[in-house]
Amino acid sequence: MGTFAINQFYDFDSAGLEETDSGDVFIYLKYNGESTLPGFPNFSFRVKAYPCQIVMPPERFPKKIRCLVKDLIPNRLAPEQAEQFPKLVQDRAWLLQLVYVPGFTYEFAVIGQGGAGKYTLKDIANGIEHYNYPSAGELRLGDKLSLVVQSIVKNYLVLAQDRYDAIVGAKFKVGQKHNFTIRKVKPDENNRQYLQLVDKTRGFWHRFYLENDDAPPNEDSIRLEIGDITPEGWLCLQYPGTRLADIQKIRQAESTDFGRENERREFKSTIAFPPQDKNAPAADKNQADFNKQLRGTIMRVIASFMNSTGGSLFIGVTDNGEVCGIEGDLSQLNEDWQDQYNGQYQTSTDGYELKIRNAISAVLGDFANSLVNIRFYKVDDPTDPSNQRVFCEVMVKAASTPVFYGGTRLFIRAGNSTRLLLNGDITSFILEKMRNQQQLHPLPQPVQATASVTLPDAPRLTELTGSVALAPPPKSDARNWGILSFLPDGCRQFGKVVNDPAPVAALQLTQEHRKSKYLLLQCYAGGNVNVVGNISKKISGKKNQSYKNSWNSDDALSQVFVCCPEDYLVIRSLGTDGVPYAKAIQVKEISVHDSLTAKGNNVLDESKAKVTSYQIVPERLSSFIYDIISKKRSGEPGQNTALIRVQDCITFLDQQQEAATPA
Repeated sequence: MGTFAINQFYDFDSAGLEETDSGDVFIYLKYNGESTLPGFPNFSFRVKAYPCQIVMPPERFPKKIRCLVKDLIPNRLAPEQAEQFPKLVQDRAWLLQLVYVPGFTYEFAVIGQGGAGKYTLKDIANGIEHYNYPSAGELRLGDKLSLVVQSIVKNYLVLAQDRYDAIVGAKFKVGQKHNFTIRKVKPDENNRQYLQLVDKTRGFWHRFYLENDDAPPNEDSIRLEIGDITPEGWLCLQYPGTRLADIQKIRQAESTDFGRENERREFKSTIAFPPQDKNAPAADKNQADFNKQLRGTIMRVIASFMNSTGGSLFIGVTDNGEVCGIEGDLSQLNEDWQDQYNGQYQTSTDGYELKIRNAISAVLGDFANSLVNIRFYKVDDPTDPSNQRVFCEVMVKAASTPVFYGGTRLFIRAGNSTRLLLNGDITSFILEKMRNQQQLHPLPQPVQATASVTLPDAPRLTELTGSVALAPPPKSDARNWGILSFLPDGCRQFGKVVNDPAPVAALQLTQEHRKSKYLLLQCYAGGNVNVVGNISKKISGKKNQSYKNSWNSDDALSQVFVCCPEDYLVIRSLGTDGVPYAKAIQVKEISVHDSLTAKGNNVLDESKAKVTSYQIVPERLSSFIYDIISKKRSGEPGQNTALIRVQDCITFLDQQQEAATPA
């Protein structure tokens, strides 16, 4: 039969209940078909029964009882016998799984008090004691509580005040998908058919109502999505992707009279499915294509509103102004393999909005997202009063600066259509918008590379000038870090202003520039630019002390800047034909070097043009400054523009600067 061991679990066969003379009720057991051990004729395998087991119908009584061996009793009549008789208690974890169902309510009485506001409870019906129940309020011995089982964790219950708290505590969330076991199909009190389900992971019982034309599934399991959680703690279940999970929280539309499409109103029925091409193969029709529809058509409309006077884009509305709903998009939200966040979208208003906003950031830029507000509305389905359709309104504000689609193309609104600007129309549009907004940030007048300028008293973090004969130091500022000076002998000094010898170039640094995102640019008269990272480490050392080998003395250091990788470096030059030229390069396109003495990258061919000045244009201004300088873009966003003759634009910029300069 085998030897029993203390603190080990064993499965016994139940052989019936029997009450002793003392009134206790025991479950008599058999192990391997035997009711006792050899040498123990007066002993029987048994374990004390709980009240719930005493009243349990015979057909429901478990055939197996799992027990824990608490102690072993030796054979006093035969001490030499190795086998000892086990003293048994029922396995508590097994018993809890047998008796309790998560989500059900049970009555408890307070029978003891522990420390830190914890109490010992006894299940009134089942007679099982539970320890360390935390109560927010004070309880007294004998108090009765109605509590809901949230979960069963090994040997104890996690209890909640009501079913809603139990559901939330068990981590059920709107939009989640779960697998359920189908127990049976039942009618409710109104004779509506529903599936009685059990959640496979948490053990909660749920209902899933069938529609009038739905047949019960043939399988014994089903995968459903949580559409909502009622205040009573019941899950509103639905087939995945059939409707918005949080439809009950969406506001009802007061009116569906959208009018007609115009310069401030556009209708689109979907973000997933492009309009069908009559000549396309049948296999290609009704295929989701977010790249063509959402990141294509939808983004062009939004960009055109931003570049015009703003407007509203209604999604889930046909060209005739009828609500068709966005429900058809839901099952496709996570079927977009070109989206880096694919698989993370919930079928809720949050998931749908996030899909649109991620597309805006990817195609139009993060700033464009701040100009958009998205709302959802629901209306009754005219063909099915029991159903509702949801549409989305994307409200777009007008931008103060041009918004480029994909960084290269400019769309505007013309009546009820979206139009792409080409060639000279782009420059005209940008200049007109800049005049209207009065937000021009002109380039400085060309200066010789060796000319000196005055260090400004309050330099901007990413717009610091170089090639200086220093003025008196600025007033004390808590944000000031120090002056970085590059001396004629190739040395550098950081700290106070250096007047003797006069530095070749210098700039003022603030505490902000200690962050790792900032780069140091050493711009040379020969057209080379050395980009250096980790500024704080490169200039580390004692303040106001000179350090050798700090710039490439084989070339003439013209200007120095500190900036971010997203900013643009503008190189003004004079061609061999005497015509002014300009070139714009995004700083992150220039290789970063570890050495302050590196030659750097050549950004301008000296045989074609001679540098007259450098300037940093902050990224926030680049959307229109960059285009005025280049007049057109070449290649993908971020690539360097070619050296372009821009006399007309330069003249315009110079005139604007002259007009803004006090007499």
